[in-house]
Amino acid sequence: MIHQLKHIAQKNFPLWVILGVDILLATFSFSLACIIIGTINDEAVTARNFLLALAIVLILRFIGFVITKSHMGIIKYTSSKDAIRLVTAVIISTSGIISIEGIYYYWSSEHLLTPAVLVMDALILIFALSSFRLGFKMLYRRSIPVKRDNRMELIVYGAGEAGVVVKKSLDSDLKSRRKVIAFIDDNPKLQGKRVEGVKIYSPEEGYSALIEGNEEVEVLLAIQNISHSDKKRIIEEFLEKKVVLKIIPPIDSWFEGEFNPKTIKTVNIEDLLERDPIVLNKNKISSELGNQVILVTGAAGSIGSEIARQCLAFEPKLLVLIDQGESPLYEIENELKGNKNVEFIIADVSNPCRMKKIFSYFKPSYVFHAAAYKHVPLMENNPYEAINTNVFGTQIVANLAVEYNADKFVFVSTDKAVNPTNIMGASKRIAEIYVQSLNAKLQLESDNHTKFVTTRFGNVLGSNGSVIPLFKKQIEQGGPVTVTHPEITRFFMTIHEACQLVLEAGVMGHGGEIYIFDMGESVKIVDLAKKMINLSGYVEGKDIKIKFCGLRPGEKLKEELLNNRENTIGTHNPKIMVAHVQEYNYLEVNKIISELFKEKDNLRNRSLVRTMKKIVPEYISNNSIYEELDKKLLNTK
Repeated sequence: MIHQLKHIAQKNFPLWVILGVDILLATFSFSLACIIIGTINDEAVTARNFLLALAIVLILRFIGFVITKSHMGIIKYTSSKDAIRLVTAVIISTSGIISIEGIYYYWSSEHLLTPAVLVMDALILIFALSSFRLGFKMLYRRSIPVKRDNRMELIVYGAGEAGVVVKKSLDSDLKSRRKVIAFIDDNPKLQGKRVEGVKIYSPEEGYSALIEGNEEVEVLLAIQNISHSDKKRIIEEFLEKKVVLKIIPPIDSWFEGEFNPKTIKTVNIEDLLERDPIVLNKNKISSELGNQVILVTGAAGSIGSEIARQCLAFEPKLLVLIDQGESPLYEIENELKGNKNVEFIIADVSNPCRMKKIFSYFKPSYVFHAAAYKHVPLMENNPYEAINTNVFGTQIVANLAVEYNADKFVFVSTDKAVNPTNIMGASKRIAEIYVQSLNAKLQLESDNHTKFVTTRFGNVLGSNGSVIPLFKKQIEQGGPVTVTHPEITRFFMTIHEACQLVLEAGVMGHGGEIYIFDMGESVKIVDLAKKMINLSGYVEGKDIKIKFCGLRPGEKLKEELLNNRENTIGTHNPKIMVAHVQEYNYLEVNKIISELFKEKDNLRNRSLVRTMKKIVPEYISNNSIYEELDKKLLNTK
């Protein structure tokens, strides 16, 4: 008999069967309520009144079940959400019964049902419906053989609400291979106590008593509303002890408020490099970008595509996305194809005729210019392309923004433009100079209102060509992880954060500013590599080695956000500062860039680089064949 019941419990019943059982339970509860109240009050219910009342009750119970869909949940997976639906169904149907009872009393001056019967019926029915589902769920759980002795031991860091929910979910998930054996919490008031029968330890006590030397145990960080600095501190403390943490997603991403053990994931390097969320002036951004035509160049790149996504949130009139890369633009088109107010255009920003056609047709109010070649070693070997896209492409788009009266032109630059040591950085610095000098020229002309703003920041996590995807790939292949130099450092920022600041800086700019972003502390790349190896579950030096391969052409040890002649002024956003930079005369800048344009098509690399060094005197090549040009210029001086 028990075996047959367990077999039945594993089945999924049709919805009409569940609904039929609920109606039978409603019949039982009403009958029992009438008997109990009749016995207590010594009031017999006539057969006629009973049958009429039962018919009304069952019809309204049926309507309540259908409205709330209480019968549509899978019985063996009954949750708190299902319980809420049951109670709601009973409340709705009981309200209907009370209404009909009132109408009946109004016309007949006698009660069909007494309030006591209604209350008793509702209570019995809620109990019966819940007991049916919970009993079936328990039967189902017992029908599945589980070898609990083989489950992995899990320690939950955080004995708050999220940690308790995680434990309950793992205990009720028969297929989970994890068993919570302890909690860890920083709060001294909780340490030594028990939650759900499990002891709470301090971090030090928990490590020494349960984790040290135990390779089978996992630690799960389950604290919600934790600052990124505290999260980083906890993760790094365990990394130092060679323990890799697992984490859970934020509560607001849980499906219908229920924790799914499958969403547990290993901490990655992005979790360590993240910072506290940025507070944006969304009203200001919305008033500037809402219902406007916005053009984004380099829209298929990591920065351009994220700018596009964030712009869409402010409901522009039209978003024009331009990129010369067919495949990446196709990917972003597939992602955003549900948005009707987006245009996807394949075009090269250095093609003046093509770009003029685009501007004349769409007449954008806002231009976010993110198109650029950015890979340092590649551009060191291809100065023509760096100049053609980064300098002349910027000049073409900037001039068209003026010609077609765009309100704002936001130029996405880089920290490599500061005291550049490579062609890529120098080309971006020349573009910065041109944009600023053009803005200064326009300020003297009352008939034009285009404002030019430059944003400057360092490396972004996960961007195309970033060191992090490279390290991940090398670790997956078993190493070695290649680092150019033991002392090399870089600034890092998430793509989402960087693009948020681009939008904020873009709308706050009055023209001519170079905004620099608070990139936090610079990170040693070798430390980054070690942490990524440890986070992947390997031991650095034993499982995977780090190999130093030497600086690449044009690469420098430390990036800067300001050159020696610049300082900063704060803004209302503590993460955005304005760089006080040297000003340039537009006529002089335009003249020397015109000379560079003439040199471009000669395809003589040294000649091109020599002219670049004249425009940007602080451009000193490093680890590059062009270092000899610096020596010649120095001798000439």
